Amino acid sequence: MLTKSLIRAALALCVLPPVVAAAAGAFTPAALDSQPQRATEPEPDANYVFGLLDRNGDGRIDAAEARASAPLVKYFGDIDTDSDGKIDRTEWVAYFQHMDPRT
Repeated sequence: MLTKSLIRAALALCVLPPVVAAAAGAFTPAALDSQPQRATEPEPDANYVFGLLDRNGDGRIDAAEARASAPLVKYFGDIDTDSDGKIDRTEWVAYFQHMDPRT
């Protein structure tokens, strides 16, 4: 399913680099303890993945941020319904609410 593929690709590109850095000793235990903990979920929700892709934290995913995920680049125009070149959280959630979760 596209949704699962997009979420997995986004997680691979956004979550793995910090994990690798942590394994290499880039984070101290104190820094890891101070980061908010998120409950483990079998499938991350759309809002969580949006937060991972919105690297600059401005509340929108622009084309540069989208390039971190090949599936997102492919469907960027479908998700960006107002064609402003950025995906806001409302567009992101609306896109995934229209996907069939059973496939």
